[in-house]
Formats: sequence, structure tokens, C-alpha cells
Amino acid sequence: MDRNTALTLLGVDPDTTHEELMDKLDAETFSVRDHFIRQPVIPALFRSRVDRLMQLSDIANTLGIQPLGSPVQLPELMPMAGGALELAETHLENLLRLRTSMAGTLDPDVLARFGTTMSSLQARYMAAFVEATEALPGVAGEVEEIPAREECPWDELLAELRTEGKQAYPKLKRERDRMIRLLDREVAG
Repeated sequence: MDRNTALTLLGVDPDTTHEELMDKLDAETFSVRDHFIRQPVIPALFRSRVDRLMQLSDIANTLGIQPLGSPVQLPELMPMAGGALELAETHLENLLRLRTSMAGTLDPDVLARFGTTMSSLQARYMAAFVEATEALPGVAGEVEEIPAREECPWDELLAELRTEGKQAYPKLKRERDRMIRLLDREVAG
């Protein structure tokens, strides 16, 4: 990548100062990191953000810009196992560990590793969760179209999973349907 291409991809003029370039690159990287920390993990969307981080890394290298923050390591993740409740609790803990660790850096290369890990982890979790919940009452039947961003709040999902012997699990059904649709897109994509 040449300097002009890097400046164009960053959306700045050729006469932009080095400090302004650093600020713009940090702001772009911060925006992606903020998305990783605050938004539901939608694997395809996270992968597109990882692509943007890789592009920002190339831009930084071309323009001689060092990233803010120190490189951080991926945290140790808990293995996924057990029934639906254990899967959900473990997955939530893993996401919290990843999000907490990534908060300390604006290095696009490091954040790309985190985004890739989160995307992969989410896809595996969704497949395991759908399988673990298939025998629960009221979750079978037609799969509704649930927008990918409408993730069930974790506290509500966990509360419903902790109540046993219900005739139906409406929040669980909705979240399960959302996951099934996301997994269908993963296979199709």
C-alpha cells in the first residue's frame, strides 16, 4: 500500500499532520473496539470489522504510526460444556474476559485477534446452545425471523434457563430462533 492509498482509506487529505493522522487512526480503531465491547456478537459482522482492523494496521504501517496502548494477550477461556445453562454462563464469562482484556489497547492487530476469537467462539456457542435446548418445551416449531441485533439480554436468558419445569420458554425460544437464523447465514455465507 502506498501513502496516497493509505490516506484515502483513512479519509484524510495529503497535507494532514502526523498528529492528526494518529488521532484519526486511533478514532477509527476505537470505533471498532467499541463495537466489539458493546454490541452483540454477530460473527459475519465481527469478521467485517476484523477486515477493517487489518486495513487500519496496513495504513498504520504505511504511515509509520505506532498504535496506542500496549499489546495484550488473549485471556484464558473456559471450555464450553454441559447443558444450556452452563453453556450460556460459560459463554458470558468468556465474552466478559475478552472484552475486559481488549479494553487496554488500540492496536489493530491485537484487536483483530480478539474479534476473530469472539466471532469463532460465538459460532461454536450458538451451535452448541441450539443443540442443548432442542428438547426443552415450547422451543420447537417454526423458526421466527428475529433481527440479528436483537439479542436477548443475558440476565433474562439466564433467569429463564434457571427456572425448570416450565411449559414454555418464550425468551429462550426467541433467542434460539435468532441463533438458528444466524447459523443458517454462517453456512450459506
